[in-house]
Amino acid sequence: MQVVSIATQGRYSSMDWTSKYRLLYSDTQKNWRPYLQDGNIWTFEGNMNSETVVRHELQHAILARYIRFIPLAWSREGRIGVRLELYGCPYWADVISFDGQSVISYRFRNKKMKFVKDIISLKFRTTARDGVLLHGEGQQGDYISLELRRARLQLSINLGKLLGSLLDDDHWHSVLIERYRRNINFTLDHHTQEFKTNGEFDHLDLDYEISFGGLAVSAKLSSGGRENFVGCMEGITYNGDNITNLVRRKKVDTSSFVRHLIQNKLSRSISVLRQKTFWTTNHSTFFRIH
Repeated sequence: MQVVSIATQGRYSSMDWTSKYRLLYSDTQKNWRPYLQDGNIWTFEGNMNSETVVRHELQHAILARYIRFIPLAWSREGRIGVRLELYGCPYWADVISFDGQSVISYRFRNKKMKFVKDIISLKFRTTARDGVLLHGEGQQGDYISLELRRARLQLSINLGKLLGSLLDDDHWHSVLIERYRRNINFTLDHHTQEFKTNGEFDHLDLDYEISFGGLAVSAKLSSGGRENFVGCMEGITYNGDNITNLVRRKKVDTSSFVRHLIQNKLSRSISVLRQKTFWTTNHSTFFRIH
């Protein structure tokens, strides 16, 4: 489910409410991730009585199967109590599973391409600390590579830039790479860093293809033992082309995949995802939202 806002009240006709709380979310019910806002674990302002509705629009939507509600402060006259509604919208995604041997090869319309501008986006999820997510190179020495190294994400476009940490946490992470000439915006989970590539030329000169999930055989020989990606990706786009959709339609080379690679992930088309009412002496509770 994709959750976009949350609303709370205290327990009906009582002295029980929650005045501050945090949210955790998970797909597995075992590996929980805190909701962040402005780069920090976010504390929501809740209720000061049992009847007033307090609603918060989330700065970034949550994609999850389970939500955990963590009360931090509550009524002095009563106990922890909450009526809670989650609001969301439909979410569909084709998820591609990579096993460390499989690679998607996206071939250009022309054998050699010179790009002044690139826009690449994808989401990934993994428990592996190392692995190449995408790679392309040219005979003139130009290259672009995105890979995990010790659970950090490194983007190399004729130089390297590291972002993030602990990205092997089995949660979805979003990546957006925007390049115009030598200027790069590198965004990981809504946090952007800006930098410039080395050299004097404005275009990126690539030969024949770009690969997702690892290196093509021709590049593997000189890769120095770099590992392919093990995990899942969705929402892969390259300069306006929806690579995930091309995989579904079998319009790109997926011959290295030895099993069915697309899993469909579909949410329900409803606006109020789940309503819960409870009081508790526990300082944590969770529920499934689909």
